[in-house]
Order: sequence, then structure tokens, then C-alpha cells
Amino acid sequence: MATALFIVGVDLEIAGRSLTYSDLLSDNLRSYSVLGVPMPAIRGELFPLARSRLPVLSDLGVALSYARAIGLDSEGDGGASVSTSWSRLRADLRGRYRPLGDAGPVAFASAGLSWTGYDVEAGDDPSRDVVSVSYTALRLGLDGRLPAGPVAVEAGAGLQVPLSTGKLASYFREPSAAGVDLRAAVAVPFAPRLEARAGASYTRFFYDFDSEPGDMYVAGGALDQLFSLHVGVAYAY
Repeated sequence: MATALFIVGVDLEIAGRSLTYSDLLSDNLRSYSVLGVPMPAIRGELFPLARSRLPVLSDLGVALSYARAIGLDSEGDGGASVSTSWSRLRADLRGRYRPLGDAGPVAFASAGLSWTGYDVEAGDDPSRDVVSVSYTALRLGLDGRLPAGPVAVEAGAGLQVPLSTGKLASYFREPSAAGVDLRAAVAVPFAPRLEARAGASYTRFFYDFDSEPGDMYVAGGALDQLFSLHVGVAYAY
């Protein structure tokens, strides 16, 4: 994986979301949570000059990933089931660095765009309508892969700077938002060029609102947490 020309992988995530408010003074808002959502995902990385062995350029590439939840519904007014969609797309420029050679640890740096869309069908319940978001964010990330005997351990973190947030922020006065993400995984080779993977990821967007008494929606801030466990397989060439 450390010198691959390309890597493709598929995963099955079991995902969840939790949206809570701080200093909530409105009766027309309530927290939201969902757990155990199946979310198939596909991802790929390409380092087009990896075989050239050109300094620096051989370790520059692109990465793309996409995931979409299946069978997801929310509880609407009166307990009715409300159609809900959840998707995620990320595109990065990616660089890798091997300080101890091809068989040693690998460090990655990435910069790109991340999009997360969570849409609840509009209805008569404003506390459900407000949970719809569409995060488009600039993302900067650092990752590492450390061989440990027959397996490899991976970990990473990213900073997300939202360019847009969707409906949630539009309900409040002078909103501001920022995001961070974390991930960890274990990879186990089981055949030439193939490895099984298992791990977890966590993303949080935190909001600050300048609400005032008399506003339709009054809260000091919000915390939107998205998380998942995943298993999958990857092929490297």
C-alpha cells in the first residue's frame, strides 16, 4: 500500500448522528439522534507517477470517496416516518512520505473538499426540518500508517472549514461553524494485493449562534456529531 499506483476499496459502515443544542431556550427545537444506519461506501486513491520514482512527484496523488445511507427514516410529527437521505463525498489532493523506506511507516497529508448532505423531508415539525444540513467544507488532513507485524494500524485527523452548512444555520442569527474529524483502522493482508479493514470514524461540527430573546429559534450553539464503524476490503496495485 505504501508505494501503490492505485488503491480501491469498498466498505460497509454502520453509522449514526447526534444533534444537540446548548443554551436552548426555544420550545420548538429538540435534539435529534439516529443509530445503526447501514451506509455502503466506495473509495479510491491514484498516484499517477508512482512507478516513475521521481522525487516528490511519485508520491503526489488524488483521493475520492463516496458513501450513501440506505433504509434511513426519521420520526416526524406524531411519530410518523419521514423519508431521510444521508450522503457523503470527499475529494482530496494527497501526498505521502516514507521516512524509513518502502516497508516502514507512511505519513500522508491531504487538502480538498468534503461534502456531507443530510436531508429530512419537509413537514409540519420545525424541530425535524432544522436538522437538514449540507456541509461543503475545505478540509486539511494528516494521516499515518504504521506496520505492526502482519497488520498495519492507521490513524488520521482533519480540520474542516465550512463554506456552507444548509438549513440548520439559516434558522439562527449570525451563525458560525467549524468541524473536525478523526479516524482509526486496522488493515490485515489476506491475499496478494488485498487486505481486510476495520475501523471507526468520527466527525463533529460545532456552531455558535448570536440568538436574542424574541427570535423564533433561540439557542447559544449546536453540536452535530456523525460517527461510524466500518468493515471492508481494499485492493492495491
